[in-house]
Amino acid sequence: MRSYAQTDAAATEKRRGHLKVYLGATPGAGKTYAMLGEAHQLARHGHDVVVGYVETYNRPRTVELLAGLEVIPRAKVPYRGTLLEEMHLEAVLARRPEVVLVDELAHTNVPSLRHTKRWEDVEELRTAGIDVITTVNVQHVESVKDLVEKVTGIVVRETVPDRVLDGADEIQFIDITPEALRKRMRHGNVYAQDKVETALANFFRPQNLSAMRQIGLRLVADSMARSRHVLASPEDVLVAVSGGPSSEDLVRRGSRLARRLGGTCIVVTVQTDATPSAHLMRYRILATQLGASFVVLRGSDIATAVIQAARDLAVEHVVVGEFITSSVLNRFRPTVVDRIIDQLPTSDVHVIARLAR
Repeated sequence: MRSYAQTDAAATEKRRGHLKVYLGATPGAGKTYAMLGEAHQLARHGHDVVVGYVETYNRPRTVELLAGLEVIPRAKVPYRGTLLEEMHLEAVLARRPEVVLVDELAHTNVPSLRHTKRWEDVEELRTAGIDVITTVNVQHVESVKDLVEKVTGIVVRETVPDRVLDGADEIQFIDITPEALRKRMRHGNVYAQDKVETALANFFRPQNLSAMRQIGLRLVADSMARSRHVLASPEDVLVAVSGGPSSEDLVRRGSRLARRLGGTCIVVTVQTDATPSAHLMRYRILATQLGASFVVLRGSDIATAVIQAARDLAVEHVVVGEFITSSVLNRFRPTVVDRIIDQLPTSDVHVIARLAR
């Protein structure tokens, strides 16, 4: 990690701020505590560090560590009859510190603020040449949202686009074993005692925590692979979606595969005369968040359109979904997936099966 100090004033004016992300395996892993610990170290070495926004959740050790750091007063924003506290972006920009701490990167701002999401605030701070240290949990990374929801059964409503993590100069994974985290919780170090047993029986079950660690480790491994100077030849991925219930899963799977292979992800959907267009914007937005391109193909034959697109783009991988049906007649009919596999012998076709209801 490079020094935060920049002695050349002209270079400081031109450079983009450094971004370090503390990525937590789970809530309560200790990412905010680690961020505050680094802030004290930087301050002791003479760096100009301020707190833009830190959420302590009244955890005693975190509150103690916040003491001694300069804290920028929060903005109090009226919303639906109450006052909410948000990071005061304008005040941080006016203060122009060398380093600013910004907790909870995936947070959604009050609608009246300049940016919708806190990660957008961070991007503006970096554009201004301010170094940012921030935190986010694995469950809030857009490309693994579906995996987390399947593991935990809890809907993730706030996410950070993967491109934000890809643009980080450093990602530090804050890991903790399920046993250690559950012990911390029982000691009251994460939640108030009256909430501990409910949390342990739901989100913080051992199998959930183990799965979250694995997802986080894979994210970090993928990030390290992309940052190496020598990479294998990139392999591109085409994802074909129909707008059905599994389409979001397909887009995320394709995105993860493309990131792992160092290639690009292209999401395509075939719009026939009978296809409703309402779902197009939804998948276009998701593709954009994941750094993928989105293409609407026209035609009456879905398989033919997808096959031609895969050939034109010369992709190495195609991701498609297929419902498994119990109908005897359908078993003997070539499906869209069958035709794609037959007609694209040089591409790896990844079929994600779903049981038909």
